[in-house]
Amino acid sequence: MSFQQSLPYVELASFFIVIIGIVYEFGKWRQRNETQKEDIIRRLDAISAKIDKIPQEFGPVFIDLYKMWEKLKEGNETKKRKEKIQSEQ
Repeated sequence: MSFQQSLPYVELASFFIVIIGIVYEFGKWRQRNETQKEDIIRRLDAISAKIDKIPQEFGPVFIDLYKMWEKLKEGNETKKRKEKIQSEQ
């Protein structure tokens, strides 16, 4: 069998090798995409859980901050009054 007679078989074998390579790479690409999708879904679930907690935490934190602000405001007023009283005497 000469090279020219075996050439169709070589072409057919190389064709199958290329097809197998393409299918393998496509499978790897698809698996990588699925892994990335799962990772994105996991991250979005973590973020949505934190966002769901915000309304529950916002009320008490806002009230505490308001109370602290009122105390600081009262503290500044009393200092000013004390200074005013001392300056008058």
